[in-house]
Amino acid sequence: MYLQQLFVEGLGHASYLLASDQTREAAVVDPRRDIDTYLVQARRQGFQMRYVVETHVHNDFVSGARHLAQCTGAEHVAPAQAELHYAYRGVREGDELRLGELVVRALATPGHTPEHVTYVVVDTARAEQEPVLAFTGGDLLVGSVGRPDLLGEELGRQLAPRLYESLHQKILRLPDYVLVLPTHGAGSLCGRGIAGARCSTIGYERHFNPALQQKTSEAFVRWVLGGSPGIPTYYQRLRPLNQAGAAPFRAFAPRPLPPLEVQRLARQGALVLDARHPAAFGGAHIPGALNVWLGPMFQTWVGWLVPHDIPLVFVFERDEDWPEATTMLARIGHERCVGYLQLGMSTWQQQGLPLDHVPQLSVQQLEELIGREPALQLLDVRMDSEWQAGYVPGAKHVMLGDLPARLGELDRGRSVAAYCGSGNRSSTATALLKRHGFTTVFNVLGGMAAWRAAGYEAAGVSGQ
Repeated sequence: MYLQQLFVEGLGHASYLLASDQTREAAVVDPRRDIDTYLVQARRQGFQMRYVVETHVHNDFVSGARHLAQCTGAEHVAPAQAELHYAYRGVREGDELRLGELVVRALATPGHTPEHVTYVVVDTARAEQEPVLAFTGGDLLVGSVGRPDLLGEELGRQLAPRLYESLHQKILRLPDYVLVLPTHGAGSLCGRGIAGARCSTIGYERHFNPALQQKTSEAFVRWVLGGSPGIPTYYQRLRPLNQAGAAPFRAFAPRPLPPLEVQRLARQGALVLDARHPAAFGGAHIPGALNVWLGPMFQTWVGWLVPHDIPLVFVFERDEDWPEATTMLARIGHERCVGYLQLGMSTWQQQGLPLDHVPQLSVQQLEELIGREPALQLLDVRMDSEWQAGYVPGAKHVMLGDLPARLGELDRGRSVAAYCGSGNRSSTATALLKRHGFTTVFNVLGGMAAWRAAGYEAAGVSGQ
């Protein structure tokens, strides 16, 4: 048996290439939109693609399953209840796929989504009946379980007890040694507190997964429906997009733009998306630009904060960042990428065009500012779980994804200092504030991590 996991940082998306050693037939499980990596790996290994398999209809990324099946002649396999609007093989409980010596058996495990299927793999070259691994999709994750509320609170309340039943009546009845291979890993918002490890075993999760320590269905429902992070706005679009069948991924041809063209496009409604490090953005940026650093969470925050139909003009550290940024956004269905400021901010500054800036504060400077500016508004934009673990005394908590809808809770006439865990999300927050008329804003470098490292008090912590 050949098995390879392919992981997308930030999205926390794991997909898998599974193949038979005997026949060289292969399957891909839950592929991402940019499918070249699967084609390259299959060609290197001499595999023939037999199946493209999906555990559920995805909310968090654009699926590449339909296109991969078309390109390879493989059979597209998905849950029978997926309601895809094109031809596919719908599988139900007990249905099997064969890859040489490998038997892939479907278990109906609704919970994370209504149609969810887990695929159990038997390697008959080693054991005739006993399973070796399970592709658990969005149901059983490493250190957590999938959220049942992504399709709405009401459906979430219906799916939560079904998830409990799927876990305890189906998945956890597998032997302890069975390898757990989920689709959602650390970085995904499809689960709460997902561990950093990218695989596990049934036995380890049975003993140490907090969700599985809930002794009753009622306790589990309370656990799984409480304390989850927010739901990114782009999730609402992706399930119907994947059911309809997204267009194939196409790499964006580079389009460098001179400064005056960037200025013209911005005046016509394009968003200037500055993907540089927060310190560089704070030093000098195009007025009205939104700063989302080109790190692992780039696509998540752009998708959460920027409507998919707004034209985007980028500012990069390097022109070579264009392929990475546009590919990351295409994975979540953002495709109105117009171009980028050629040679970055240096060309803008050389032409003497307007500049804006955001002062960057060390935590020591913040502590001094808090002491001498009683009117300062201190804004914490971290996730709820981070806030609950401790915050700067006097801070107001508004998670970054909620900030556009809650700007009215802040006073535009008073200065605002924003912080997060490290200074990246808070830089995005300061850019949002500037775009909405806040004139005096500060970004706290190092965020809560630096505050703690400096030995300052954290409120909301037991014993303090």
